[in-house]
Amino acid sequence: MNFAHLHLIINHIPLIGIPVALLFLAHGLWTKNASTQKFSLLVLFGLAAMVLPVYLTGEPAEEVVEHLPGVAESFIESHEDVAKFSLILTLATGALAFIALWFQKNESRRRTLNFGVMGIATLALLSLAYTANLGGKIRHTELRSGDAAQADGAPAAEGKGGDDD
Repeated sequence: MNFAHLHLIINHIPLIGIPVALLFLAHGLWTKNASTQKFSLLVLFGLAAMVLPVYLTGEPAEEVVEHLPGVAESFIESHEDVAKFSLILTLATGALAFIALWFQKNESRRRTLNFGVMGIATLALLSLAYTANLGGKIRHTELRSGDAAQADGAPAAEGKGGDDD
């Protein structure tokens, strides 16, 4: 297993885990179940911590794939730029989840903080999904919809991608 393989495996954990944790948090808020809310916050905190190894394996993964045929540097750079933003949002989710866990005894603060966690976690999830989409375009030319050939300097193939299909 190399870093590209590891990066591909672990990047799915927060991407799948955050929506599940958000569903549990929403259910806990709806039913006013403090235990479910606390569980969700703990999971979100753990998932936020999981983003660090995902981010840190990105650069070594780039070293593995950057010279492979069909890999365009422009797709890697776009993925990298958005990944930094996703990292910040996800770490902020974890930090706010930790603060919310600290105030679980205070009913009014708990509810407000938990809704705040839901908001920032939703933004982090959207950013992570966009980052993953850009990452997929690095090696999956079928996701590029006509952009692939243009990224390498060649004209897009006629009848491929776009709105004509």
